[in-house]
Amino acid sequence: MKFQQIDYGSPAYQEELLLRDAVLRKPLGLALRDDDLSQETSQWHFGLFDGDLLIASVIAVPKSEELIQLRQMAVSGQFQGQGCGRRLVEMLEKTLWKKGFQKITLHARIQVFEFYIRLGYTPVGEPFEEVGIPHQCMQKTIFKSRS
Repeated sequence: MKFQQIDYGSPAYQEELLLRDAVLRKPLGLALRDDDLSQETSQWHFGLFDGDLLIASVIAVPKSEELIQLRQMAVSGQFQGQGCGRRLVEMLEKTLWKKGFQKITLHARIQVFEFYIRLGYTPVGEPFEEVGIPHQCMQKTIFKSRS
């Protein structure tokens, strides 16, 4: 499997939109085409590929020099439960650490809360509703000595 950044507007980005729609929106009766995606031009998109097939994706949004937010993580249904999400997050964390980020924040859907706990993320604050379902803000410090 190959981890790589996805260029906005590229064919891989179009695949990412289809994956996010299938995994994150359709189960809620929503459609990604109804969302305003204009802000995504300045966000970083990453994917995990099996050959040329995009099997998982995530968006990283810098909030400051040290803090970055993950959003819209999706793993193709046929690859869920096989460690692909873990691999995507671990590779992304290494990439973000090399770029100088020290802390990651995200809004986890309650049904995947335990996944992020196993990856070392901790809950912050109280659960809240987003896109009509419960979420939990979570954070992780990735700062390590660079020596």
